[in-house]
Amino acid sequence: MNRLQDGFRAPRRCYNQWLVMLAGLLGLIFVSASTAAAVEYVHNGQFTAWDGDTVSGWQLASSGRASIRLDPAEAPRGLSSSLRIDIAGAGSGLGQVVSSKAAVEPGSILYLKGWMKSDNAAGGMIQVKLYQGRKEIKRINISERSGNWLELDREFEVGEADSFQVLLRYKQSESSVGHSLWFADLSVIPASERVRTAPSIVNLAAVSTFSSIGLYADVSGDMSQFTRGHSAYRKKGESVWRASLPMQWQAKTKQLRSSLLNLEADTEYQIKTWLEDPSLKEAIAPAYTTVRTWTYELPIAKTIYLPAGESTEPLVITESGSADGWIRYTSDPTRHSTLNVDKRATHAVVLKGVHHVILDNLTIVGGIKDSVLIEDSTDIRILRCDISSWGQVGTFTEMENKRWGRGPFFVDEAGKPVNLQGGVRVSVGAERVVIADNYIHNPRGHATSWQYGHPHGPTSIILFNSEGNHVIRNNSLIGSESHRFNDTIEGAYNDKPKGGPYRDTDFEGNIMFFSNDDGVELDGGQMNIRFFNNWIQSSYCGVSTAPTIFGPSYIFNNLIVLEGDERGMTNFALKVGGDKVQDPGINYFFHNTIYSHGRGLRGSNWGSGPTPIFTRNNLFAAGDLMWPQKSKGDFDYDMLRPDSMDPPLPQWQQNGVVGVESFKNRAAGDYRLSKNSLAIDRGLKLLTVNEDFSGEAPDIGAIPVGAGPEFPVRAEGVSLLPLQAQLELTLNGAAVQTDTLYVRAPVATGKRWRVMSDDAWLQYEPNTGPCDGELHAVTLSIHPDVKRDGYYQGAVTVRTDAGYNRTSFVKAKVRLAAPDYQYFNAVDMEQVGMTVVAADPQAPQLPYLQAPDTRDAASKASIRIDFEVPDSGTYYLHGLIAVPGPNAPAHDSCYVQVNDGEPKYWDLGVSAPGLWSWQTASIMNEAYPREIELAAGKHTIYIRGRENFTKFARFAISRTRLLPE
Repeated sequence: MNRLQDGFRAPRRCYNQWLVMLAGLLGLIFVSASTAAAVEYVHNGQFTAWDGDTVSGWQLASSGRASIRLDPAEAPRGLSSSLRIDIAGAGSGLGQVVSSKAAVEPGSILYLKGWMKSDNAAGGMIQVKLYQGRKEIKRINISERSGNWLELDREFEVGEADSFQVLLRYKQSESSVGHSLWFADLSVIPASERVRTAPSIVNLAAVSTFSSIGLYADVSGDMSQFTRGHSAYRKKGESVWRASLPMQWQAKTKQLRSSLLNLEADTEYQIKTWLEDPSLKEAIAPAYTTVRTWTYELPIAKTIYLPAGESTEPLVITESGSADGWIRYTSDPTRHSTLNVDKRATHAVVLKGVHHVILDNLTIVGGIKDSVLIEDSTDIRILRCDISSWGQVGTFTEMENKRWGRGPFFVDEAGKPVNLQGGVRVSVGAERVVIADNYIHNPRGHATSWQYGHPHGPTSIILFNSEGNHVIRNNSLIGSESHRFNDTIEGAYNDKPKGGPYRDTDFEGNIMFFSNDDGVELDGGQMNIRFFNNWIQSSYCGVSTAPTIFGPSYIFNNLIVLEGDERGMTNFALKVGGDKVQDPGINYFFHNTIYSHGRGLRGSNWGSGPTPIFTRNNLFAAGDLMWPQKSKGDFDYDMLRPDSMDPPLPQWQQNGVVGVESFKNRAAGDYRLSKNSLAIDRGLKLLTVNEDFSGEAPDIGAIPVGAGPEFPVRAEGVSLLPLQAQLELTLNGAAVQTDTLYVRAPVATGKRWRVMSDDAWLQYEPNTGPCDGELHAVTLSIHPDVKRDGYYQGAVTVRTDAGYNRTSFVKAKVRLAAPDYQYFNAVDMEQVGMTVVAADPQAPQLPYLQAPDTRDAASKASIRIDFEVPDSGTYYLHGLIAVPGPNAPAHDSCYVQVNDGEPKYWDLGVSAPGLWSWQTASIMNEAYPREIELAAGKHTIYIRGRENFTKFARFAISRTRLLPE
């Protein structure tokens, strides 16, 4: 494996679909030193030698459900016959025709080619199984979906294998019965003996944004496992070329792609790309291009002022500007303009078939579906607007169609689930759209959670089959507990290249709160998608890249605080795809700080097979890294908790840091590294990503030592600190805990600022102040009318009259005056089948109980809690519990039985490995927290085992849903 500049290791990729030419044509390059016949590893790959009804060297493994024969009537052009497989019966899994094992030298690189056709387009593939001794160590799948003859090829590394087999595989489901597949002219030779046309770059395109450039190099000829693509850049007028991240090859598009990161706006850059291939005698000519990054300052040809005060008719824009003179729609200078269409129009603002238009510092309210629609339009900028109250509420209704889950869902008048409605919809034909410095908040509706099936509901920004090349930056995208988003930023169709951001799109500096599914969906084409310097909090998942159809995408310098959806449940901070799409693209994860109550990272979420991933310098403060595919994963230089790499393969995290990071002040949202943190100076230098680091090496995580407390950093300079406030109120008592936020708004950001929140339980004083660059204190408190105990989450946004914004998160506890906790040490309880653990340096108290080491034994284990309550009423069960890793999700549930009732499934909401925490009992997919109705007197609760190794230290029964402390 080649080592590239500054220690950046190229991920292992199998470059496939080479164009194989016949020897003797002009321009052929012979990679081998001689013209001797190549070594052939597969016997009878032309399927012409037969022994009765059996093809020599091959075996039909599913006899009775399929038959094979030589078919002279069906073959690729130039060939005389093929092997035909007729599927006669259904069976489980895939059927197969298997070659004899072939011995191979470990470390070899081989080249496979062959033809395939199916009259059932999704029907088959060629598979290679690699063996070490008799043990299978790896599988390589080579497939395309087509009803025509396709030539498939792949170079592949055998690694430690000493033999392999080739398998011709096909579906044998009920729907496949009666269908046929054909395979022809299959061979495997040493890759060094291939005959190929030398590759060359025939076109180089560069697509810019403000701070990034996407590169696309079209290649002709035949790439090889040994061929590497490189790029370098410099500002126009400079003499020194600066190296950048390696380019990634994708055979199905015959294209090399990569991104230049952290560039300057309004700057002309010269770019060169080139290929290196040690098998070729002559150097390959480089390609050059020049491109300018976008500018923030635009020439204005016309300014159109909306009416002063409130207007109620939708704004339909039909006039276009030009690159030399944009048309700007903005607020009346004497009195702020508010466009409030309520439910009188499908959209409040429509930009359709226009270009070079700006919406600037408007208040936009309403729209039956979306507030702002952008369709068939290019060069559009939505700047500093306040957008709210769009979409439909719907009626919570049971659904007959269970496609999305058991329901119920919020449905519209036509009976369809309310979904895909955005504050801003970037739709078909939209290109080069900038959505910046906006406050998008408070949709009318509320997303359902995974309790009912796949969430449905509103989103702040939806990317709906557009042409890409957008920038979404410095926005406050804020839901609430009563108006949660489905995804905060959503793509319409995960499986379509244009279904999400598609290509050349930057997400930068956004604050994103309150979603019942993903913080952001990057799913789809993901050609040069960049998600960086963003803050996600209070969501079920963080960043989804499932699938990455083309790639690459770059996710770096983000803060993801994954504490859960409306139920407190979490899934994956980084949700990575699988191989449901052919030859998926790569995801790069650099310098992210992740605090997850569940899983920090998980693969195979769009197909069960491998997809390429490359991680460096990420801080997984809590949450495990699950990578079941094992191949195509490259993990190193990350910091993670003990036992959180799953599986813990020896090639992963060889330079990683294992430890527990406490941060400077997590309660206040300050995720700067703690003093003497293990993450300091332990990262890897990455070209264009962190070359300006200070110290001996880059720090791990999103926020290096010496950084200020503000995150994400925004150039406009409005400050609101701390990033997270903490409030308390005791019901029917005198105890009130307030918190203070400090506002600083520079003179350049406007004349005055005001405080805004969509949370009725939250109050603040004062609610306005001057933009004078000075610190101003704002006191937060819980409204005294709040009557329910429990946890509250909200947000406070400061917005200036010029439209600049900044948001802080708010956590609150409302307590009962007398919660009456009854505590029980687990080891003091009557128990069956549990193990007593007396030594554990990470445990909050010793000894504790642990479930047995097998699921079968765990299912027979139990803990009995006998207690008495003085009054009838609603009670809650809390447990001080830990879930061990690796494979924490395999240990994160048990059952709860109250008296003689039925055992109920308790799905533990915090399953980060080794993280001890108090949790309130829930009923999976029914209620969180679980309310237990008890009559006055004696009762028994049983904690019954379900999964192995789960740890129990303490339990509490209380009248409050608040956790013990």
